[in-house]
Amino acid sequence: MTSSNPSRRTTTRRPAGSHGGHGGSGVGGNGNSPVGEQLRVARDVKGVDLHRVERDTKIRIKYLEALESGDFGDLPGEVYARGFLRNYATYLGLDADDIVAEWRQEAGEPEPFLPRLVGPQPMTIRRGVVFQRSHAIILVVVLIVLAVGSYFGYQVTRFLQYPSLAVADPSGHATLELPPGTTSYVLKGSATAGTTVLVSWDGQDPTTVTVDESGHWTYTALLHFGSNQFDITAKNLDTSHASSTSRVIIDVPVVTPSPPAPEIAFVTPADGSSIKDGAVNVSGTSSLVTSITLTSTYLGPPPAPGATIPPSTVTPTPSVSASPSAGPTGSPSGSAGPSPTPAPTPATVKAAADGTFVASLQLNPGRWQLTIVGVDSSGHPTAALSRTVVVPYKGLNIVILVDGNGGACPNYFVDGGAQKGGCSPTGFTTTVTANKSFCINVPGRPDFVFLTVNGTALGAVSKFGGQRVYIDTTSGARKVSSC
Repeated sequence: MTSSNPSRRTTTRRPAGSHGGHGGSGVGGNGNSPVGEQLRVARDVKGVDLHRVERDTKIRIKYLEALESGDFGDLPGEVYARGFLRNYATYLGLDADDIVAEWRQEAGEPEPFLPRLVGPQPMTIRRGVVFQRSHAIILVVVLIVLAVGSYFGYQVTRFLQYPSLAVADPSGHATLELPPGTTSYVLKGSATAGTTVLVSWDGQDPTTVTVDESGHWTYTALLHFGSNQFDITAKNLDTSHASSTSRVIIDVPVVTPSPPAPEIAFVTPADGSSIKDGAVNVSGTSSLVTSITLTSTYLGPPPAPGATIPPSTVTPTPSVSASPSAGPTGSPSGSAGPSPTPAPTPATVKAAADGTFVASLQLNPGRWQLTIVGVDSSGHPTAALSRTVVVPYKGLNIVILVDGNGGACPNYFVDGGAQKGGCSPTGFTTTVTANKSFCINVPGRPDFVFLTVNGTALGAVSKFGGQRVYIDTTSGARKVSSC
């Protein structure tokens, strides 16, 4: 019958006195061992002492000394000796197999270890796991219990959970200030899905807001002037659990009415009026105005009879001199020259107690823009108002321009009177007024003298075929042989 406990495999070793034993009678027993010499030299090369080797290899120092001296009898046994030798050789960087082989030659081949015969050992049979129907039933029951437990756990957690609430718009404001006149604002935020958001405005009964499936909600809040307070809470209506209340304050400033502004208005003259004698009287009304200033701006010559007067919105041309604009030498620019004389000084008048006012100016022939501006007691001006009037020419208005290198010597006669004029440099200009007739004589250089009559440019005197030109109120300009 086979024993249930396997016996140990035991080994026998040759007696110490046999060939190759380690009792000190072998080749290395005299302390002069080639293997030991190799170990010692390798250790010297490595630069370590036996204490360091003992610490690194965990081989006691007396066994290291026995290996280097060849005193194999001091070793604990053949198996340990061979193991110490292999580890020491490897540590020193030597070929462990070669060192062990040389050691066997020095010590003689040891007798092989012989295992004792042992009886057969019983086999251990492992059986696989066999699933039976009862196992499946148990598994199903366990799954059902887990499912039911998870469901009840979810319901309990849901019952005990308090909803969350966050306000996204407005965000980051203790108080949101909106422009005056704002009447509504859209509040936005998020909350736990399945809950209800309650919004209370200035302490009134809350309004219910639905939270969508993604947990978002919006609410259009009506606003009044001043501070608007909204208290917002998310509530689970099934459990009555509510979140903490978020407070939003929206401030709409009260609109402060602006103080009344000073105003003025024209009464006379009408826009486009014709002022034959040039004496312009401007009347009007005002409110909260202490003084009114009337200014005039020359816009050009009066229009031809029957022509439409341009509106007063035309940008005025400042009137600063009495000379017409000139183009290149010998070619003055056209009929729309500036005023024959500078514009009159602006007139400033006080408003009467009832706000009415009257201001007067004397204007030369031409088309003029009249502008009035009022000022209140604090110095604030009103908006400027403008109207256009026309002062027609009376008789003949002639502008004489000298334009040419070296100048010219124009002589002229007004209404048959005495000769006037004389030599003048280039750029010289003068305005002459006649009741009935005008005659000019330019000896030598008639192409250097240019005429503008009642706002119409006639060109150079030479254009009429000579050096003399005659003009009267009944006919146009023409060449004459003498003045």
